[in-house]
Amino acid sequence: MIAIYTRQSLDKKDSISIETQVEFCKREFNESENEYKVYTDKGYSGKNTNRPDFEKMMADINLGLITKVIVYKLDRISRSTLDFATMYALFKRKGVEFISCHEKFDTTNPIGKTMLSIIIAFAELERETTQLRITDNYYARGKKGFCLGGPVPYGLSKEKTSIDGVKTSVYREHPVQSPIVKKMYEMYADTNMSLGGISDYLNKKGILAAQGGHWDSGKISRILRNPIYVKANADVYSYYKSKGCVISNDIADFVGINGCFLYGKREANERKYTKVEKHVLSIGLHKGIINSSQWLLVQYKLDKNKQIKNSGKGKHTWLSGIAKCGYCQYAVSVVAAGGKKYFNCRGKTNLKICDGHSIPIMVPAVEAYVEKSLLKRIEELKNVSFEVKTEDDVKVNQIKLQILEIDQQIENLLNQIAEGNSIVTEYINKKISSLDSTKNILLEKMRKITVSSNKNLSVEEMVKKFTDWDNMGIEDRKELCGWLINKVFITDNNINIDWKF
Repeated sequence: MIAIYTRQSLDKKDSISIETQVEFCKREFNESENEYKVYTDKGYSGKNTNRPDFEKMMADINLGLITKVIVYKLDRISRSTLDFATMYALFKRKGVEFISCHEKFDTTNPIGKTMLSIIIAFAELERETTQLRITDNYYARGKKGFCLGGPVPYGLSKEKTSIDGVKTSVYREHPVQSPIVKKMYEMYADTNMSLGGISDYLNKKGILAAQGGHWDSGKISRILRNPIYVKANADVYSYYKSKGCVISNDIADFVGINGCFLYGKREANERKYTKVEKHVLSIGLHKGIINSSQWLLVQYKLDKNKQIKNSGKGKHTWLSGIAKCGYCQYAVSVVAAGGKKYFNCRGKTNLKICDGHSIPIMVPAVEAYVEKSLLKRIEELKNVSFEVKTEDDVKVNQIKLQILEIDQQIENLLNQIAEGNSIVTEYINKKISSLDSTKNILLEKMRKITVSSNKNLSVEEMVKKFTDWDNMGIEDRKELCGWLINKVFITDNNINIDWKF
């Protein structure tokens, strides 16, 4: 079937009528031999395709009912080259010919096809120019710290403001949601809870996610990854620099107050914030709500996509991973038999290198002794005033200095490439590659130290945690032990605790 499409915005004396348009179109085929249907939109503009009969015609084309579309003039069907290019792409897929009477535009002949190619080329140019303008404006807004549009991040609210005469919006801390975001970071950074565990916790509490939905591990991960919440300091700058981000602000702007925007193109199958190489990081106008140390610890854990546990996965005792044989120093496992639980030396049963214990070492008895010792230790620490400063803090600081030095060396080498010949350039590239490998090793070392040394609670915090000891489960008790105890060595007649402080 042939489709005749006609359109008239307004009835004017100098405008061609619908009837005249139809008559001109009929001249392009033999009415006696061809079935046709007229689609008419009267009182509609050609600037877009929101026209009822046009949409009906496109629907019929999709159904395969139409073989040819005829219009009196090209602007009757569309005044937008972009719309026309999209429309003709459908025509081509469905094998539909297109004829314009006024321009003698007929895709059944070579000239018509050439004209079509020109129109589509200009449409592509217009599309790309528009996209580039939008992208440039988007990045320019980001570099100024302006909101970049899209849904407001959970935990924040948005209010309108004006910066240097430019209307924009700025994020503020949401009084109800921000404590929930802080709780997420606290749970992931300071406990052994997984992303799924956090989402289950929130759902059981009846706390709704954005737009009133349920929480899942993906939603939790996106919040924990988002730098919009961090009080960005130099450590955050270094973290993203090591990830290959383009940072629009100088390091001097990272003063530990404002949050950040992270933006850039990613593949359709990539999760947000997971691969950030060549993405842009900019300091926002809003204040962050998560301390950089806690935020970075979360990133280090997420980078490995697994939780860093105290050690051991035992479910029978909160001493798993801590308890060791006092004779061979190897781990002990729990054996349950006859309704009782006792420790068994792996050095004896698995490795055959230890004579082991001569009497059964009952789990409840060891737990009771360690529990009593823990509570006594806490009482002692109440009366001690000291600042926890571990050797790990010094190590991390030394690594940071080494990384900054490597970054400076790489930058100096890059500046020399333009002045060197091919041999020098090859040498410089090898040197940069070597420095980059060293830097990655240091970053991984710093990550491990940061995660493993995340035990430095204040005395007040530890006391507060231990007051709820009786109501805690195995995992929570295991975590508290990790803050104060290195190992518990068990012999037949003695239990020796290796304290951290």
